[in-house]
Amino acid sequence: MKRAVHFGAGKIGRGFIADLLHDTGYAITFVDVNEALNAEMNRYHNYYLYVIQEGHKRKEIDQVSALSPITQPEEVMQSIIEADLVTTAVIADNFPKIAPNLAAGLKARLDAGKGKINVIPCENAFYCGEMLKKELIKTEIITEDELDSIAAIPSTAVDRMVFSAKRDGREGIDIGKTFELVIEKNKLADPCTEPIKYARYTGNLDKFLERKLCVVNGGHTMSAYIARLMGYDIIQDYFKVPENTKLTRDIMLQVSAFVEKKHGFTREEMEEYIDATISRWSTPGIEDTIERIAKAPIRKLDPEDRMVKPAKACEEYGLANDLILKGIAAAFLYDMDGDEQAAEITSYVKENGIEKAMPHYTGIEEGSRMYGEILKNYKNYQTKKEQ
Repeated sequence: MKRAVHFGAGKIGRGFIADLLHDTGYAITFVDVNEALNAEMNRYHNYYLYVIQEGHKRKEIDQVSALSPITQPEEVMQSIIEADLVTTAVIADNFPKIAPNLAAGLKARLDAGKGKINVIPCENAFYCGEMLKKELIKTEIITEDELDSIAAIPSTAVDRMVFSAKRDGREGIDIGKTFELVIEKNKLADPCTEPIKYARYTGNLDKFLERKLCVVNGGHTMSAYIARLMGYDIIQDYFKVPENTKLTRDIMLQVSAFVEKKHGFTREEMEEYIDATISRWSTPGIEDTIERIAKAPIRKLDPEDRMVKPAKACEEYGLANDLILKGIAAAFLYDMDGDEQAAEITSYVKENGIEKAMPHYTGIEEGSRMYGEILKNYKNYQTKKEQ
């Protein structure tokens, strides 16, 4: 049986990527710091997924085991030497945490004379393959030339609903029936192969990345920041109000306008895509927190991420972006307890003012039209919040 090593046993890892790995015929070794979860997988060598749209129909994922990168680094290294595929689902911000173990395993694989392996990061980030490669080189455990000779690291676009669930007396995961995993074909070790079943392989990842990360993740994130200002904690409660659903749809349509212009999608295609996405977010029986969707606002305000990138693209194409700019402004007022990035933004604004904070985090030039609009929206939100 083929073997896959997967870094990250969270909801996306077990509920999405490992599901596809299982269906492709891999035995899966998870690498995760959650000792309790590792112990459960090593005890049962299986876990269960429940398909939301099919009455929570149960699906077994078997042939699984788990290792700790902290207490079992040698075993992790050996598993990479023997693997047929390596994947990740850890959130791209955590690449520095997994890089030492992964780099050590790849270096050991190279020294053992093994063949080149696909290392496929499955993260919600632009060009996550390039991000992971940089972190591996930073470890100085493996050189860039060595890494290129032993690992192919494509970027991906990922999309699936996953939620924690306790069913049948064990921890499981509720999953959405539909999903999308798009893999950069020309960056694979052999571009003629398809290492993961049901994935889409493309030579134009930009098309799918910008559609997914800007339209879907951008729309979801901006809705969460606005919903938080309205007093919501659960995004499904926000979507119960028709006016809110319309606002989100309009935001996503503004974002999609640049995707249509740049990549050739039709307006009808994008409207269908957006409506299907909002319907999925509003699925009866699920609850998704604002805290989860909106977390890490510094990363999400990055000039090349899901909010600012489409705002700039629309500006360059001469397309409307007023609703996107409202979503960006709302992010600067996000105040969730326990979110370190939200706390950092709040502190920076308090010390330097929103006038300095906004270009600092977004890269939007001070004095530009977008700068003025975001500033105006921020002050309007702030006034309402203080009333």
